[in-house]
Amino acid sequence: MIISSTRNSNSVYILSKYVIAIFHTSFKMQAEKFLLVLCAAIVCVFSSEFLDQEWKAWKAKHDKEYINFRDEIFRRKAWEATWQKVQKHNQLADQGKSKYRMAMNKFADMTPEEWTSRKCFLSNQKSQNYVPVQDYSRNLNIPDAFDWRDSKCVNHVKNQGLCGSCWAFATVGVFETLHCIKTKKLVEFSEQQLVDCDNGDSGCCGGLPEIAMAYITSHGIMQSKEYEYLEKQDKCLYKPDNAVDFNVTKYYLLPGEDNMALSLVFNGPIAVGIDASHDFMLYCNGIFEGGCSEYPNHAVIIVGYGTEHDNQSNEDIDYWIVRNSWGADWGDEGYVKMRRNVNVCGIASHASSVDL
Repeated sequence: MIISSTRNSNSVYILSKYVIAIFHTSFKMQAEKFLLVLCAAIVCVFSSEFLDQEWKAWKAKHDKEYINFRDEIFRRKAWEATWQKVQKHNQLADQGKSKYRMAMNKFADMTPEEWTSRKCFLSNQKSQNYVPVQDYSRNLNIPDAFDWRDSKCVNHVKNQGLCGSCWAFATVGVFETLHCIKTKKLVEFSEQQLVDCDNGDSGCCGGLPEIAMAYITSHGIMQSKEYEYLEKQDKCLYKPDNAVDFNVTKYYLLPGEDNMALSLVFNGPIAVGIDASHDFMLYCNGIFEGGCSEYPNHAVIIVGYGTEHDNQSNEDIDYWIVRNSWGADWGDEGYVKMRRNVNVCGIASHASSVDL
């Protein structure tokens, strides 16, 4: 009886320890799960508060106001998706895996789909006039780097606003610099005249620089102080007596990036169509190398070129110096460096300029 009692006591003791161990393990697992959930909740709270502060600061910086609460919720959701995208991309840039950085700029509350639907470069538009192709001799020597801004003949960066008039800004920018090179006077010409009066193009719905060049060749162009930009298409108020006339010998297309560089140095800035994307829209600084949209949808001006050494890949990276028309608060004070000699975003597919 004593032996049996001892055995039973030992069995109960062992079983009790086993039950207690299970209880402790279960409790520990539940406690760990609870702590993980609690930590996740705390992170979410702090993250939410941080994003709330960032959202308010961003709206104040860019003077953003929304028509109603529902619209603001939609924009906030798009903005948060952009915020995540920018953080992820800039981490890659910090690791040397991207040659440019993004920014939470004034476009950060737009969705990629909205950006894709906006275009101001009508690449499929047919010109009624035959546009010749200018092909320079490859035997001509040009410097390793060049920038028309050094000539003091490139105007300040302008802002097309909500009107799809990039084609007009690209064209006018080319004429402003060429006029300055010839006369030593830098004046501002009217993009609004092209938007309102150039029937070969489509106003705020897009156009082509070479068609606008043909219009200016025939009609001349007024100064912007006499025909101010409205950010919308209006009735034509063109006054021939107030227009500056140009002795245009020809306007032309430029095939290939070597040809573009030669024309840039020997003649002046050139207008180009590019496949601008949501990534391009968020550009901050560095050398942009994509991604790109599937078709040309934006017109800009090339004012120079250069080369930078990339320590990460130990190679020299050629780039274009590109002037945009989204204001000086976009990109690198209104400019973007775009990789050269690889036709990034189709930059070599639709280049044009004019001889005065």
